[in-house]
Amino acid sequence: MAVGPIERAVDLLARVADEPGEATVASIASDAGLPTSTAYRLLAALERHGLVRRESDRSVALGTRVVALGRAAEARLRERLVVPAEPIMERLSREQGESVILSAPCGLEAIGLHTVEADHDVRLTYAEYRRVPMHLGASGKILAAYLEPDERARLLASVGDPGLAGALDAIRARGYAITTGELDQGVSAAAAPILDTRERLVAGLSVAGPSERMAARGLHAAATAVTAAARAIEAALG
Repeated sequence: MAVGPIERAVDLLARVADEPGEATVASIASDAGLPTSTAYRLLAALERHGLVRRESDRSVALGTRVVALGRAAEARLRERLVVPAEPIMERLSREQGESVILSAPCGLEAIGLHTVEADHDVRLTYAEYRRVPMHLGASGKILAAYLEPDERARLLASVGDPGLAGALDAIRARGYAITTGELDQGVSAAAAPILDTRERLVAGLSVAGPSERMAARGLHAAATAVTAAARAIEAALG
C-alpha cells in the first residue's frame, strides 16, 4: 500500500506523542525514515491546525487541539460504547470472579477503554487507556484477528512473525482468543470480538486473571462466557 502525505503526517503526530523526551524535527525525521525537509513541511502543516507546536528550544510537542479532540473522542466512546457495555462487563466479572477489559484498536496497538476489576484481594489492575502491542495477549490478538485487510497487513509487516497470520486465522475461525503469559507473566485471558451489524470490528472484550485461578475455573469456559457477553454488548449497541 502506497504511503501518502496524510499517512506520513499521522505517523509523525504519533511519534511526537510517543517520544519519551524532547522531540526535535531532526530526531522525528530520523525515526520515521524521512528527509528532515519533508518532516519539517508536514509538521508545519500540523502546527497550522493546532495539532503540534514548536517550542522556543526547537523541540516539538503536541498542540492543544489534540486535547480537545481527545476529550471529544473520550466522551463519544463513553456514550456509545462504554456505558452500554458496563453493566454486562460487571455481570461477567461477578460470574467469572476476574477482571473484565474493554479494548479497541489504536494504530498497531490495543488500548484499554474500560476495566471492571474483580472482587479479590489478589486481582489484576489495568491503567485506563493502557496501550499494549496488538499481537500479544488475548485482548490484543482478538482485535488483530478482526482487522481490515490493509491494517492486518501493516501489523504483520511490523511484527515480522511468520506464525502470526496463521494464529490470527485460527482465532477468527473459532471466534475467541485464549492466551497465557503472553503479555503479563502469570496472567491468562480469554477474549471475544464485539462487531457491528456489518460484522466490522468495534472493540474487544476480555476476562483476565492469575493463570492458576483461571485454569481452575477453565479457560474454555471463560471463552464461552466472554463470547456470550460480547454478543450481549452487540445487542445493547443495536
